[in-house]
Amino acid sequence: MQIAPHPLLSDIVKHYLIIAHDQRVALNYRLFSDGNPGMVFHLKAPLLQYNQQHTVASKQPGSFVYGQITNYNDIVSVGELAMLIVVLQPNTLLSLLGVAACELNNNTVPLKDLFGQETFDLEDQIANAANLPAATVITEQFLLNKMASKRKRADITDRAINIIHANKGIINVKNLLDVMPVTERQLERKFDEEVGISPKKYIDVVKFQNYLKQLQKLSSIKELSSLSYACGYYDQAHLNNFFRKHTGLTPLQYKANHHLLAINFMPLV
Repeated sequence: MQIAPHPLLSDIVKHYLIIAHDQRVALNYRLFSDGNPGMVFHLKAPLLQYNQQHTVASKQPGSFVYGQITNYNDIVSVGELAMLIVVLQPNTLLSLLGVAACELNNNTVPLKDLFGQETFDLEDQIANAANLPAATVITEQFLLNKMASKRKRADITDRAINIIHANKGIINVKNLLDVMPVTERQLERKFDEEVGISPKKYIDVVKFQNYLKQLQKLSSIKELSSLSYACGYYDQAHLNNFFRKHTGLTPLQYKANHHLLAINFMPLV
C-alpha cells in the first residue's frame, strides 16, 4: 500500500509504503536503487540483509535510515513481515539529519544513532499502534515536529531534479547546465552533499526507473527494442548489461515477476 504524505511534508517525503505478509517461511527479496533514501520501521521480525559478497547476512535494525543504493542487495524475511517505509525525496537527508547524503550511501544507520531517546519513544508509539496506517500517522507527526524548526535549503538540486524528472531522465548534465546558474563543479558538489550521487548517476537512475515503469506495461516482448529506444537507450545490448549490473536480472526476468512490492523491491521467484 502506498500513502501520500501530509502536504507540509511533501518537500521531504515522497510517499509511504506499507509492506506486510503473514507467511512464516524464509522469503528472498531483491532491492535496488530508485534514487531515493528512506526511513524504515519494522513492526515484526526485521529482515536479514546480505553483504555484497552474499556471504554474510545480518539483521536490520528495528528502525533505521538508509541512503542512496548504488548496488543491488538481497534481503530475506524469516517470519511475518510488517514494514513501514518512509520514502524520502532524493535531496532530503542533509536538511533532515544535518549529514551529507554521500556519507549514507549503501548504509543503514539505526534511528537511535541519529535521534537518541526520541527514537525509543517513537518506536514504542509505533509498536503500540493499532495497525500500519496508524503507525504512518505517528511517524508523520514525528517528521512534522522535526521539520518545524528547519527549512529545506536545496533550491539548486530541487530545480535540477525537477528538470530531470520532467525529461524522464533523457537529458545530460550539459543540458542541465545550459538552464541552471551554476558551474558543473558546483552542481556536482550540491548533488554529493544533498542527493548522495552525482547528477549523471541520478539521471541514469531516473531514466532507468522510467524504463521499468514502461516495461511493466509492455504488451509484447517483440516491442522490447522499440521501448528501449523510446526511453533513451540506443543499444539493447548496452541496456541489458546496465540492467543486469544494477538489478542482477534481465529485463525479461523483471517483467515476468508479477509480485513487485515496489518498483525496486521484489521477491525472487
